[in-house]
Amino acid sequence: MSAQPESRVPDEAHQPDEPLWCTRCNTDQHLVVDSIQSHYPPTPNTVDVAYECHACNYSYDQTATVQRVAVVLNRPGVSQGILQFGGQYLHCGEPMRTSSCELRRIQAPLVLKPGGQLRMYEVIINTRILRCPCGFRMEIPD
Repeated sequence: MSAQPESRVPDEAHQPDEPLWCTRCNTDQHLVVDSIQSHYPPTPNTVDVAYECHACNYSYDQTATVQRVAVVLNRPGVSQGILQFGGQYLHCGEPMRTSSCELRRIQAPLVLKPGGQLRMYEVIINTRILRCPCGFRMEIPD
């Protein structure tokens, strides 16, 4: 008996040995890696990577080998910006640290029916403020 159901269709669109590539520009020269996560189920030297092409503003998600991701990350002269690596955020190649936590209020007016009464709705969320040693900072939902 097979360990996998017969109805399972293998995902052949993104095999781990395929290079990171922009199918619109037909090049890898403008790629920036946004996120690297552990692949599940765990496979040696394999990660899930999200990247985008800055020339055509198109985003990709795929499973790739660590070596394929390293080709893009180690390219000289290409600034990667912020990279999410597992639970860490990296900027300037350094892990960003939490400097504080804050509550943020987001408000928006909403009219439920034409000619109806305008109501203000709000959401309050916890955020973390992350800082890089270079001085860069960003705020993310907690």
